[in-house]
Amino acid sequence: MNKFLEKYIQQFSLASGDSIFFPLCGKSYDMQWCIEQGFKVIGVELSEIAIQDFFTESEIDFKRSSNNNFNIYRSEHITLYQGDYMDLTALDLKDCKLVFDRAAIIAIEAFNRPSYINQLLAIIPSDTPILMISREYDQQRRSGPPFSVPLTEIKQLFNNPYQCRVLEDEQLSAKDGLQVLQRALKISKLAQ
Repeated sequence: MNKFLEKYIQQFSLASGDSIFFPLCGKSYDMQWCIEQGFKVIGVELSEIAIQDFFTESEIDFKRSSNNNFNIYRSEHITLYQGDYMDLTALDLKDCKLVFDRAAIIAIEAFNRPSYINQLLAIIPSDTPILMISREYDQQRRSGPPFSVPLTEIKQLFNNPYQCRVLEDEQLSAKDGLQVLQRALKISKLAQ
């Protein structure tokens, strides 16, 4: 369970039944926690194994269907798209009220991050806020993933009309002595 999600989710004024989008979701336990809090979950993941593991470990029954781009795993409170994130459309996320990027931005190499963000902003409703967890460290000392994504880069990726607000910084020490700054960010569109 991600402590930043638990600590800051109330800042997003979600109602029971609202949908939270998990890009590059893997088999994140945070999805089950969100369901237990009364929310719906939409996720996308390339690995079919990760999606099957999620349903096995969470003991949630599901139905599987397919369309041109995705295998779709669906139950009452969760829809997981197995396939390429870049193939998602705004229709797939029309009900999204929050994006939780726990590990997507830090899983993507720098040259692909603009495409990731441009796609995200194209498929979520325009007023949907983002709770993003990033990491910043000396990239010369570790090749990643997870990759170091400095706050300055995130602010450039979400330029006007978006605002990036740091909710919390946490200093971590890796086993190899590397100092890592883990950061929780609230990213939202400025009122027009």
